[in-house]
Amino acid sequence: MPTYSHSRLESYQNCPRQFKLHYIDKIEVEEEGIEAFMGSRAHEALEKLYKDIRMTKVPTLEELLAYYEQQWDKNWHDGIKIVRKEYTPDHYREVGRRAVAEYYEQHQPFDESRTIALEYKVAFPIDEAGDYTMLGYVDRLAVAKDGTYEIHDYKTSGRLPTQAQADKDRQLALYQLAVRDMWPDVKQVDLVWHYLVFGKEIRSRRTSKQLDNLKQDVMARIRTIEADSDFRPRESALCDWCAYPPYCPAKRHEFEMSELSPEKYASENGVTLVDKYAELDTRKTEIERDLEQVKAALIKYAKDKEIEVIKGGGHRVMVRFYKGLALPRKDEPGRRELEELVKAEGLWEQVAVMSPVSLSKLVERGALDTELARKISDMGRQEERPWVKLSKLRRGSN
Repeated sequence: MPTYSHSRLESYQNCPRQFKLHYIDKIEVEEEGIEAFMGSRAHEALEKLYKDIRMTKVPTLEELLAYYEQQWDKNWHDGIKIVRKEYTPDHYREVGRRAVAEYYEQHQPFDESRTIALEYKVAFPIDEAGDYTMLGYVDRLAVAKDGTYEIHDYKTSGRLPTQAQADKDRQLALYQLAVRDMWPDVKQVDLVWHYLVFGKEIRSRRTSKQLDNLKQDVMARIRTIEADSDFRPRESALCDWCAYPPYCPAKRHEFEMSELSPEKYASENGVTLVDKYAELDTRKTEIERDLEQVKAALIKYAKDKEIEVIKGGGHRVMVRFYKGLALPRKDEPGRRELEELVKAEGLWEQVAVMSPVSLSKLVERGALDTELARKISDMGRQEERPWVKLSKLRRGSN
């Protein structure tokens, strides 16, 4: 039975290739981002806090912070990666420490709700047939004094979402589906995020309809994943935190080059080819600009002289002028009305998503019915179009 989770769906959304490397190819890496490492240590400290409380022992803040420090030292390893080089491990250690301390001070004496479960594993079918299972871990499941169930999640992210973003969050809503299945008598569920770095708490609720829509959305995402055969890399700022550059077609060459000395890097075949291509592309752009300038000058010369052929040393240029329909381009008056007409008549895709040139050609070729052609023509204007052709002079020409 295929098993998915919020983290799997998010991994595919961020980068299909990372999803494949991690969940399908199951490539194991020792690297761990320090942000994730700090988050794990904060989670462990708060898990200990509520485990002790459940056993009627409330640890002091000093005891809890000592446990945090102990877990940091115990789990530290050489594979921890720091992307933001301006910060040291001690900076991150202190951020986590302050986050735990602020949570403790805000919630003591810890009598707002009764804890039911910690790091609670949930597994439930996401489709009606029960062919797909969703898996997840709830940081803390609790019941408030008024009987409301609370799904708590601890975040050490450096980004604080808005209420609107929290109301669309998928992870805790999926956990609510599990709670609804396990305890059908549950009437109200609060989704609670603790953004520890900011000392902020955000709450949200979901209706039954929203949860049903979520199930449909998740199944649509699962079908997209299972229909994917390429798993193309999706480059973004998140690539800096990815542990799979040696296996990624978008990052492997960059990773390999980072291992070379400056001398070997400069002479590597791929590097030299890219540099050569960039040089030629720059020259091409300059040449194209010069060509356009000379072409414009030739058109003006032919127009001023009232001639069609201009003879050079070894070539000749023919310049002719044709009348044609010029339709409004982007940001020109009448463009919006023209687009609305094209969409209403079902021509949008046919003219390459509103290409004025393609649309003009359809009108001029008589490919549209008379009334539609008239409407489109009325939105444009007749414009003189120059046509320029370069050819070699025939032998013996003077």
